[in-house]
Order: sequence, then structure tokens, then C-alpha cells
Amino acid sequence: MRTCSDNPMTRDQEKAVLDLVTNPPPGSELAKAKEFGVDLTLFISTLRRTPTERARSLSEGSRIFQIAKQPLPNER
Repeated sequence: MRTCSDNPMTRDQEKAVLDLVTNPPPGSELAKAKEFGVDLTLFISTLRRTPTERARSLSEGSRIFQIAKQPLPNER
């Protein structure tokens, strides 16, 4: 049995997702996003990570935004 610490997707699931984002069903929201220019393959890299890895990435991103919001030394 798989746990959250294992790879969250099987190879078959990953192939199915890749097929879906590469060739989304016509008229679907995925097709609209792809036509708009969204890189749907980024979903795959996110889904490859465990929930813990995703949370850590979000936390690190949040930290970067907090640092970016701080005034520069010459603006204080």
C-alpha cells in the first residue's frame, strides 16, 4: 500500500495526465487554458511531489514574498 511519502502517482497515472495535458479534450477548460498559453505540463511536476513537498514549496514561496515586501535598506 502506498503512503503519502511515496511517489504520489503511478507511471500509468503519470502517462494519463501527460496525455491529457498534451491533448486536452476540445472545448474543455484544459484546452482553453492551453490555447491561452498556460504551460499545463507544470501540473505534472507538481503532481509528482508528495503533499509534504508541495507544502514545503508553498512555504518557501511565501517566505520569498515576505522578504520581497520588506523595504530596501536605503528606503528606511
